Amino acid sequence: MNALVLSLASGLIGAVVAVLIQSYIGRRRDRRTAKRDVLRRFAGNRHVLTGVGSAIQPNGEPFVALNEALVVFAGDMEVIEALRTMHAELGQPGRLPENIVTLVKRMAVAADVPITLNDSFIERPFAPSSSAGQRALAQHHGSD
Repeated sequence: MNALVLSLASGLIGAVVAVLIQSYIGRRRDRRTAKRDVLRRFAGNRHVLTGVGSAIQPNGEPFVALNEALVVFAGDMEVIEALRTMHAELGQPGRLPENIVTLVKRMAVAADVPITLNDSFIERPFAPSSSAGQRALAQHHGSD
């Protein structure tokens, strides 16, 4: 009888532990996915903040990502500090590029995304100038 109770108890404890571990891993994966999504949208649309690529239609995506970062990165104090600094220095000339670089790097660390690019690469996103953008659009539509 004792062996049966011990066997049932150990089986039940093992199942509960497995569910708890799976739940923990799932929550951790979901948080990392949310962080990567915010980082991807911010980095992918940083041309809106930098003014690079005037041929690209501006959108509010980097601003949405910055506002979401307050929640998604709430436990990552280095990211929160970079957000605070960026917010405090928004109108100061010459501060935005450095703040974007710092924020992207800190978000990447918090999201487990290795970034091995130098600062100038992060500061200057891929984006055509207005004349290059117009030529590319004309060539694309001309080949249809």
